[in-house]
Amino acid sequence: MSELSRETLKLAATDFLYLLDRGYPRAASLQLVGNRYNLDRLHRDCLHRGVFAQREAEERRTRLVRPEQLVHSSLLVDGHNVLITIESCLAGRLVIAANDGVIRDVAGISHRYRISTLTHEAIDLLFQVLRNYPPNETLLFLDSPIRQSGELAALLRTELNKWNLSGDALALKVPEVRLFGAEGIVASSDSAVLARVKKGIDLPAVVIDSLPQRPYLIDFISSGD
Repeated sequence: MSELSRETLKLAATDFLYLLDRGYPRAASLQLVGNRYNLDRLHRDCLHRGVFAQREAEERRTRLVRPEQLVHSSLLVDGHNVLITIESCLAGRLVIAANDGVIRDVAGISHRYRISTLTHEAIDLLFQVLRNYPPNETLLFLDSPIRQSGELAALLRTELNKWNLSGDALALKVPEVRLFGAEGIVASSDSAVLARVKKGIDLPAVVIDSLPQRPYLIDFISSGD
C-alpha cells in the first residue's frame, strides 16, 4: 500500500469514526465513506476490521489483559483466528492494528486455509508464548468446516504434550459457542467474540512483539484514528 493510499485511508478512517460515534449504521457508513474516497475492497476491509466507535473500542480494550495474566489462568483460543493472523504476519501480508486494541488480518483465506510450513512456524511461536506465560489449562478450538481442522487439532494436541502444557484441541462446527461468556481468558480478534467475553487477550500481538522483523501493518491505534 502506497503512502498516498495510507494517507487517504487515514482521512477515510476519521470520517468513518465520526459517523460511528454518532450512531450511524456501520454498513451504511462504510459504504458512504468508501464511495466518497473511492476506496477499493482492500481499503474498505481495513476500515471495517480496524475502526470501531470509540465507546465500543474503549470497552473492549478495558477487557484485554497482559500476557502475564495468563499464568495460572484458563486460556481458550480461537484457533484458526489466532493462527491465520500470526501466519499473515510471517508471510508479510497486511495486518491491522485496530482501535479496539487487537491485531486483525485482512487476508480472507479461512475458506482456503491449508496447513503449511508457516503453520508450523506460527504454532511454534504461539507455544513459545505459552511456555513463557503458562496457563493452568489451554483449550484450542478450531472450525471443523475448514479443511484439515481435524489434522490441525491433532497437531496442536501433540504440541501441548511436547511443551508440557495441560489442555486440548478440538475441531467444532461452531467453536464460538465455547468462547461466548467463557470463564477464563479468551484469545480471539473476532469482534462478536470479544463483545461477549469477560477477559480477552491478543496473542498474535504478543507473538509480533517477539519477532525481529516489523509486520506489514496499518495502525489505527497510535495514529489517533
